[in-house]
Amino acid sequence: MGILDERFVQSLTHIEVKREFDELKSLKTDLMSNEVWMARGCDGVNHEEFQSNIGSHATIICEKGANGKYCFSPFRETKTPKPPYFSLKDAIVAGESLDKPDKYVRTLSISTIQDTIFQKLLANIISPYAETIFANNIDLHSYGYRVGKSSKMCVKKIRRLINEGYFYILDADISKFFDEIEHKLLVLKMLLFFGADNVLIQKFLYRFIHVDRIPVENLKSYSYPNRGEKRERGIPQGGVLSGLLANIFLFEFDLYIVNKLMPKFGFQYFRYADDFVLLFKDRDWIEEVHTLLEKRLINTEHLLLHPIGEKSKILDLSESGKDTLDFLGFEISPRYLKVKDDNFRKFQKRIVATLQNLEIENSDEYFSRIIPAINRKIVGLEDSIEQNDGLCLACDRLIKKRSWIGYFMMVNDIRQLRNIDTMIRAEIHRDYYFRYKTHIRKRKFFEATSDRLKSAEKIYYKYKKQIQKFGNRGYCNCDRYFDKDSGLIKVVAD
Repeated sequence: MGILDERFVQSLTHIEVKREFDELKSLKTDLMSNEVWMARGCDGVNHEEFQSNIGSHATIICEKGANGKYCFSPFRETKTPKPPYFSLKDAIVAGESLDKPDKYVRTLSISTIQDTIFQKLLANIISPYAETIFANNIDLHSYGYRVGKSSKMCVKKIRRLINEGYFYILDADISKFFDEIEHKLLVLKMLLFFGADNVLIQKFLYRFIHVDRIPVENLKSYSYPNRGEKRERGIPQGGVLSGLLANIFLFEFDLYIVNKLMPKFGFQYFRYADDFVLLFKDRDWIEEVHTLLEKRLINTEHLLLHPIGEKSKILDLSESGKDTLDFLGFEISPRYLKVKDDNFRKFQKRIVATLQNLEIENSDEYFSRIIPAINRKIVGLEDSIEQNDGLCLACDRLIKKRSWIGYFMMVNDIRQLRNIDTMIRAEIHRDYYFRYKTHIRKRKFFEATSDRLKSAEKIYYKYKKQIQKFGNRGYCNCDRYFDKDSGLIKVVAD
C-alpha cells in the first residue's frame, strides 16, 4: 500500500463524511431562500434523505473504501446550454439548424450524493500531491481546475504579453476532448503519475472513468440500481475528479510544449482545461508548431487537433491585423479587454427570462418587483451582505464579488457596460408594453428606477475603487448565513 493509499484510508471516518456533506450542502444552499439546490443522482436520494441516513451512508463509504470494494452508481447525464444561449431548447434548435445538435450544448454527469462525497474524499488526498507536481513543472502554463489558479489570472497574463509584442496567436482547439479520452491511455498515465504502489487510488480512479452513464433519453426508462450504458471512452464532465484527470491526461503534453517547443520557437503557452493558446512575436513558425502539436496529440494522446481555418485559428493582433482573441469568456486585444459577445448575449437572454418569469398582477407593483430581480442578476447577493464599503465586518478584508459584473471586472471597454445598461432599460420598456399594451413615460421610468435600478457602469467603478483602496488586504473567506430578522447575510459567529 502506497503513501496516498494510507492517507486515503486514514481519511475514511464518519466525521469526515459528515464534514464533506455539510460543506457540499453549504455550497448548494441559497443564502436568501435557504433552499438547497443539490441535484439527485440516479438513486433519487435528495439531501434530506441522505442526511437522515448519513450514518449508513458513511459506513458504506468508509468500509468499502478501505477494503477496495466501493463502486460508483451510474452517472445521470443532463444537458446545459453554452453561450450565447440561456435556454436549453434554444441551444438545441440552434444546433439542429446547422445539422450539429450538440454544437451549443454541454453534457454534464450527475453522480449520487454518496458518490460525490466519495469523490471529494479521494480528491482531498490526490489533489495536493498532483498540485505539487504541476506547480514544479507547469505552474505558469496550466490554469484550469487548480487551487489558487483562475481563468482571470490566465487572461491577465495573456493580455500583458500581448502588450509586450506577442501579437501572433495560435488559438488551438482539441476535438471533443472530454468525450474522446482513451481509457487505456488514461489508466497508463494515472499509473505513471501516482505510482503502482497506490493500488486503492488506482482502482477507484479506474472505476470512476469507467462508470456507467444514463443518457438523457434513457432516464425515464432507467430503474435504480440497474446498470446504465457502458462508457466506452471519455470521462464524466462535472464530476469532482474530472478536471484533475483532464490535467493529468495532458500533463505530458504540457511538458512537451514547455520543455521541447517553447525553448526552440520562443512562444508563450497557456492552457485552461482543453482550451489552449500559443503567443508568438512573429508568425513565421506558427504553422510548423501547429503541425508538431497535431502530430503529438494524434500519436501520443490519440486526440485530434482541429486544423487551422476550422476551430483552430491563427490570429494577428497587431495594428495591421486587427484580430481579437476570444478566450475564457473575454475578447482580448492590445486596445481593449471586453466581455465576449456570446456571453453578453447570454446575459441579455437571462435578463429577458427574468422579466418574463415574474408574475405581476398590476402595473402599480411592476417596478417594485422587477428592480430587485434585475439587480440580483447584475450584482448577485452583494446588496444583502453585511459590509463596510466592500469590507467584511469580521476580518476587514474584501468580500469577493460573486456575480456577473464581478467576474468581468477586468474589462476596460466602458462602452460595453453602457450598452448593458441601455439593453436592460430597453428590455424593461419592451416587457412593460407586452404586459400592459402601453409605453412607459420617460418621467415615470426615471422616478421609478432612479437610484434603485443598478447600473453596470456605476457598479464597475464602485468595485474598481474598492479593489484599488483595499486590494492589498486580500479576500474574505468567512462563512455566512442569512439573518431573517435583519434581511442581511451575516458572518457566522465563532
